[in-house]
Amino acid sequence: MLRLRFRQYEKNAAESVVEAGKDRSVIVGRRIQRRWCFGLAVTASVLALLAISLGFATAGVAIYVAAILPFAFFS
Repeated sequence: MLRLRFRQYEKNAAESVVEAGKDRSVIVGRRIQRRWCFGLAVTASVLALLAISLGFATAGVAIYVAAILPFAFFS
């Protein structure tokens, strides 16, 4: 499920801009991590599907599990 975050608007816009600037590297880092994880999941799914379609069912499942299992620990 998507993580919906609603920002609380402050009275002084300049303060919110300064605060957003301090956290920018954290926000960018999280975006990069999400994109990397999504790319890894898509790549693993394609490789697993290819391996299964070529008759290597055990290898396909192993590839899929090895690539997707870290999401259980780091998400």
